Amino acid sequence: MSVSNHQVVVFIAEWCPHCKQMKDNVWTDNTVVKSVKRFHGGKPAFVVCSRPQNRYLVDEFEIEKYPTVVIMDEDHNIKKRANNMNSSDLVEFLDEFNG
Repeated sequence: MSVSNHQVVVFIAEWCPHCKQMKDNVWTDNTVVKSVKRFHGGKPAFVVCSRPQNRYLVDEFEIEKYPTVVIMDEDHNIKKRANNMNSSDLVEFLDEFNG
């Protein structure tokens, strides 16, 4: 089943060491890059929640931890959510999603 109408969104904070580690090491892992390609845009959208203009998204999407990875549909309904993951956990998270 195609999930190209679903977007992977990653909510991060600039001060968060787990966010930096995940962005620099996990999202660049070849297996992760391959797994996220089937989603809308072919790569995750990063939202920096520590920026004032993005603070409303923390409330709108009920973000409680950083990083938070979500898969949302075209109406911005969150279909799946998880927090800090290593490469293999993230690949499993993405590959298990069927829309």
